[in-house]
Amino acid sequence: MRFWGKVLLAPVITLVLLWPASKVLAADKDVINYRQNVMKSIGANAGALGAIMQNKVAHAENLALHAEAISIGAQAALRAFEDEVVGGTAKADIWENWQDFSDRFNALATAAAAVAEAAREGGMAAAGPKLGAMLICKACHDDYRTE
Repeated sequence: MRFWGKVLLAPVITLVLLWPASKVLAADKDVINYRQNVMKSIGANAGALGAIMQNKVAHAENLALHAEAISIGAQAALRAFEDEVVGGTAKADIWENWQDFSDRFNALATAAAAVAEAAREGGMAAAGPKLGAMLICKACHDDYRTE
Protein backbone atom coordinates (compact mmCIF):
# COMPACT_ATOMS: atom_id res chain seq x y z
CA MET A 1 0.00 0.00 0.00
CA ARG A 2 2.81 2.43 0.79
CA PHE A 3 4.45 1.77 -2.54
CA TRP A 4 1.25 2.45 -4.50
CA GLY A 5 0.54 5.53 -2.42
CA LYS A 6 3.94 6.97 -3.38
CA VAL A 7 3.46 6.02 -7.02
CA LEU A 8 0.09 7.75 -7.14
CA LEU A 9 1.31 10.76 -5.16
CA ALA A 10 4.32 11.48 -7.40
CA PRO A 11 2.33 12.86 -10.37
CA VAL A 12 0.25 15.03 -8.05
CA ILE A 13 3.37 16.53 -6.47
CA THR A 14 4.87 17.10 -9.92
CA LEU A 15 1.74 18.95 -11.07
CA VAL A 16 1.67 21.09 -7.95
CA LEU A 17 5.32 22.05 -8.42
CA LEU A 18 4.98 22.77 -12.14
CA TRP A 19 1.69 24.64 -11.97
CA PRO A 20 3.21 28.01 -10.94
CA ALA A 21 5.73 27.73 -13.79
CA SER A 22 2.96 27.18 -16.31
CA LYS A 23 1.10 30.21 -14.91
CA VAL A 24 4.24 32.32 -15.37
CA LEU A 25 4.60 31.14 -18.95
CA ALA A 26 0.97 31.99 -19.66
CA ALA A 27 1.43 35.43 -18.09
CA ASP A 28 4.58 35.97 -20.16
CA LYS A 29 2.66 35.07 -23.29
CA ASP A 30 -0.02 37.61 -22.39
CA VAL A 31 2.62 40.31 -21.89
CA ILE A 32 4.22 39.47 -25.24
CA ASN A 33 0.84 39.45 -27.03
CA TYR A 34 -0.08 42.81 -25.51
CA ARG A 35 3.27 44.30 -26.50
CA GLN A 36 2.93 43.00 -30.04
CA ASN A 37 -0.58 44.44 -30.35
CA VAL A 38 0.61 47.86 -29.20
CA MET A 39 3.49 47.76 -31.68
CA LYS A 40 1.14 46.67 -34.49
CA SER A 41 -1.07 49.66 -33.75
CA ILE A 42 1.93 51.97 -34.14
CA GLY A 43 2.78 50.29 -37.43
CA ALA A 44 -0.80 50.51 -38.69
CA ASN A 45 -0.99 54.21 -37.93
CA ALA A 46 2.43 54.79 -39.53
CA GLY A 47 1.17 53.02 -42.65
CA ALA A 48 -1.95 55.16 -42.73
CA LEU A 49 0.07 58.32 -42.21
CA GLY A 50 2.39 57.29 -45.04
CA ALA A 51 -0.53 56.65 -47.39
CA ILE A 52 -1.86 60.13 -46.67
CA MET A 53 1.51 61.83 -47.12
CA GLN A 54 2.07 59.99 -50.43
CA ASN A 55 -1.38 61.06 -51.64
CA LYS A 56 -2.47 57.44 -52.01
CA VAL A 57 -5.65 58.22 -50.09
CA ALA A 58 -7.60 61.46 -49.75
CA HIS A 59 -7.80 61.68 -45.97
CA ALA A 60 -5.44 64.53 -45.14
CA GLU A 61 -7.85 65.56 -42.38
CA ASN A 62 -6.78 62.42 -40.50
CA LEU A 63 -3.05 63.13 -40.62
CA ALA A 64 -2.97 64.67 -37.16
CA LEU A 65 -5.06 61.82 -35.75
CA HIS A 66 -2.66 59.15 -37.00
CA ALA A 67 0.38 61.06 -35.76
CA GLU A 68 -1.24 61.52 -32.35
CA ALA A 69 -2.08 57.80 -32.26
CA ILE A 70 1.60 57.02 -32.91
CA SER A 71 2.62 59.34 -30.08
CA ILE A 72 0.18 57.68 -27.70
CA GLY A 73 1.20 54.23 -28.96
CA ALA A 74 4.87 54.97 -28.30
CA GLN A 75 4.03 55.89 -24.72
CA ALA A 76 1.96 52.74 -24.28
CA ALA A 77 4.68 50.59 -25.85
CA LEU A 78 7.30 51.92 -23.49
CA ARG A 79 5.11 50.98 -20.54
CA ALA A 80 4.45 47.57 -22.11
CA PHE A 81 8.17 46.86 -22.20
CA GLU A 82 8.67 47.76 -18.52
CA ASP A 83 7.86 44.13 -17.74
CA GLU A 84 11.14 42.36 -18.41
CA VAL A 85 9.77 39.53 -20.50
CA VAL A 86 12.05 38.35 -23.27
CA GLY A 87 10.12 36.71 -26.04
CA GLY A 88 8.29 37.29 -29.25
CA THR A 89 10.76 39.32 -31.26
CA ALA A 90 12.12 41.31 -28.30
CA LYS A 91 15.83 40.93 -27.56
CA ALA A 92 17.19 40.88 -24.02
CA ASP A 93 19.24 43.92 -25.08
CA ILE A 94 16.13 46.02 -24.40
CA TRP A 95 16.50 45.67 -20.64
CA GLU A 96 20.30 45.67 -20.72
CA ASN A 97 20.16 49.06 -22.52
CA TRP A 98 16.95 50.34 -21.00
CA GLN A 99 17.92 54.02 -21.03
CA ASP A 100 18.68 53.99 -24.76
CA PHE A 101 15.56 51.96 -25.51
CA SER A 102 13.28 54.22 -23.48
CA ASP A 103 14.92 57.36 -24.92
CA ARG A 104 14.03 56.12 -28.41
CA PHE A 105 10.37 55.60 -27.53
CA ASN A 106 10.24 58.99 -25.85
CA ALA A 107 11.79 60.56 -28.96
CA LEU A 108 9.19 58.85 -31.16
CA ALA A 109 6.35 60.06 -28.92
CA THR A 110 7.69 63.62 -28.99
CA ALA A 111 8.30 63.63 -32.75
CA ALA A 112 4.86 62.19 -33.50
CA ALA A 113 3.20 64.77 -31.25
CA ALA A 114 5.06 67.51 -33.14
CA VAL A 115 3.84 66.10 -36.46
CA ALA A 116 0.27 66.01 -35.11
CA GLU A 117 0.49 69.62 -33.95
CA ALA A 118 1.97 70.77 -37.26
CA ALA A 119 -0.73 68.90 -39.18
CA ARG A 120 -3.49 70.51 -37.13
CA GLU A 121 -2.01 73.97 -37.66
CA GLY A 122 -0.84 73.76 -41.27
CA GLY A 123 -1.84 70.46 -42.82
CA MET A 124 0.43 68.24 -44.88
CA ALA A 125 2.73 71.08 -45.89
CA ALA A 126 3.55 71.86 -42.26
CA ALA A 127 3.71 68.23 -41.10
CA GLY A 128 5.91 66.94 -43.92
CA PRO A 129 9.21 68.49 -42.75
CA LYS A 130 8.68 67.07 -39.26
CA LEU A 131 8.23 63.46 -40.41
CA GLY A 132 11.96 62.78 -40.58
CA ALA A 133 12.24 62.84 -36.78
CA MET A 134 9.68 60.02 -36.64
CA LEU A 135 11.62 57.72 -38.96
CA ILE A 136 13.44 55.88 -36.18
CA CYS A 137 11.64 52.54 -36.27
CA LYS A 138 14.17 50.64 -38.37
CA ALA A 139 17.17 51.65 -36.25
CA CYS A 140 15.40 50.59 -33.08
CA HIS A 141 14.24 47.31 -34.64
CA ASP A 142 17.78 46.62 -35.86
CA ASP A 143 19.09 46.94 -32.31
CA TYR A 144 16.27 45.50 -30.22
CA ARG A 145 14.25 43.12 -32.40
CA THR A 146 15.16 39.61 -33.51
CA GLU A 147 13.32 39.77 -36.85
